[in-house]
Amino acid sequence: MKKNLLFSFVLLLFITSSFGQITLVQFSTGFSQPVDIKNCGDNRLFIVERAGTIKIIDTAGVHRPGNFLDIHTEVESGYNEQGLLGLAFDPNYQTTGYFYCYYTQKTTNRLHISRFTVSATNPDSADASTEMVLLDIYHPYLNHDGGDIAFGPDGYLYLGTGDGGSGNDPGNRSQNLDSLLGKLLRIDVSGGGVYSIPPSNPFVGVPGRDEIWAYGLRNPWRCSFDRWTGDLWIGDVGQNVWEEVDYQKVSSTGGENYGWHCYEGLVHTSGVTTCSPPDTTNPVAVVNHSTGSCALIGGYVYRGAKYSNMFGKYFFTDECLRNIKYLTPNGASSFPITDLGALTTGTTNDAFGEDAWGELFMSDLNGKIYKFHGQSCSPTAFITNQDSIFVCGSPTTTLHTPAGNGFHYSWSWSGGIIITDSAAIEISQDGDYFVSVLDDNGCSATSAPVHIEFVTPAVVSFTGLDTLYCVFDAAVTMTPNIAGGSFSGTGVSGSNFDPNTAGVGTHTITYTYTDVHGCVSTSSQDVVVDVCSGIHENPFQHVTMYPNPNTGTMWLGLYLLKEESVSMEVTDVLGQVVYYQQMHLNSGGQRVEVSVPGLAKGVYSLKVENEKGKVTKNFVVN
Repeated sequence: MKKNLLFSFVLLLFITSSFGQITLVQFSTGFSQPVDIKNCGDNRLFIVERAGTIKIIDTAGVHRPGNFLDIHTEVESGYNEQGLLGLAFDPNYQTTGYFYCYYTQKTTNRLHISRFTVSATNPDSADASTEMVLLDIYHPYLNHDGGDIAFGPDGYLYLGTGDGGSGNDPGNRSQNLDSLLGKLLRIDVSGGGVYSIPPSNPFVGVPGRDEIWAYGLRNPWRCSFDRWTGDLWIGDVGQNVWEEVDYQKVSSTGGENYGWHCYEGLVHTSGVTTCSPPDTTNPVAVVNHSTGSCALIGGYVYRGAKYSNMFGKYFFTDECLRNIKYLTPNGASSFPITDLGALTTGTTNDAFGEDAWGELFMSDLNGKIYKFHGQSCSPTAFITNQDSIFVCGSPTTTLHTPAGNGFHYSWSWSGGIIITDSAAIEISQDGDYFVSVLDDNGCSATSAPVHIEFVTPAVVSFTGLDTLYCVFDAAVTMTPNIAGGSFSGTGVSGSNFDPNTAGVGTHTITYTYTDVHGCVSTSSQDVVVDVCSGIHENPFQHVTMYPNPNTGTMWLGLYLLKEESVSMEVTDVLGQVVYYQQMHLNSGGQRVEVSVPGLAKGVYSLKVENEKGKVTKNFVVN
């Protein structure tokens, strides 16, 4: 069964009155099969051409002279899914000059992910000889090369690879965790040399390639991160029946299986009958080929400042149908879908991109770049969807609204006007805050207010835990100064710490408490558990019993210096034996359950005996 983490919709085509408020306007032309659009944080757009070149245009769509990069002699582009497919600029590009390309290598069809460096003297030119190949991935067929490459909000580089090609993934590479194909990879390139593995990748230390972040993809053609929330969106091209959009929250710890080749969309893949992996993750949108779709092209969540009616919508399209569609997350884990129609004529839609301010663009394989326009004179003035924000333990916090090219800003709060002209502001006082925005055409908008409250988190502590225990010592109960939190650490169960369960070593025990505002407070203590061998000749002098009183079922804690036989005998107040058991126990700390069902209420004695001696414990049955 596929795990339905998010409500999934089959795409229904319908018309709304807002179509005229979202349009595509030609922005630039003169390109050869543009397949990607990226920015490096300034006022330029970089247009990736499939044959192996990258060109630059400015904010007016005017070409800069020459190529930014030309590696066409290294790029295989003979088949329409091959070529120079993706571009990503280092988060510190202005300092390092590094950028990364994803392409199919000439003659071998292997996938290369390489780093290049911009010229030290010409910011509009890079030297192909600076290439450093980071990944060289075997690719058996001509199709399904993937090609997306992007930095996430965590600073790591994400790569979307196809399943290796052919049909139905004949090598089962998407589900094979020892293959890098059909995957979303995550690597760390911050070291300046070859890549390293982020320690939080989900398959580190377990079976599977460490580079893998998610799997079960067929041909992810365009992934993007929401620049406001950090959430990840994946457009995955389908096979015969279904196209899909996948979604991953920024809080994800990775490891998602999106189902291919076992599932196409929400259904079992035709021709694949023996494949039902558990816990796969559903797409948030599927599109049936009966609508005219054939190859879904993932896009972006619009976070620009220019058009408030587009803000927060995820735009995507299809190579065959060519209609522009958007999803609108509504805060209830559902994604209503709207189809805007074609918006252009004679285009072969192939990719989306955004400029440094989050304005949205689309490429046409016929050589044109289009820019999205929303409702006129409707700038975005937005701080948060929340009514209130509680700032925990910090004297300041930063509020921000989408930044626009040539925009002006005025911030206000319940205590008056704040003199600043910036899309971001640092504040330190409680109150209701809002921002007014003036765009480059003189149009204005004012955000909804948000209440900010600075909160001092509670100071928590706990008692009952010593710093040193023998492994055979009894469990202890810990008591926090503020109830309502939880203890964690090795050997912890509820509010008890058991040295026997923890085992020999140093352990950190933590109490975590969350207040009504969501502020988290913690208190930690290190405790050492030692073997304590040789302290007592007969370790049965330290047999522990819990709980006491009990209902006839109890646990014994004891520590043995060697493997040996131990007998346990329970007698009542008349000396009659009501329970006897002999067992062979291993050396070290032991927890043994003693269960005597049907005991009447009263006082009983438990005798534990080995070859060196015995110990008797009284207990009460209630």
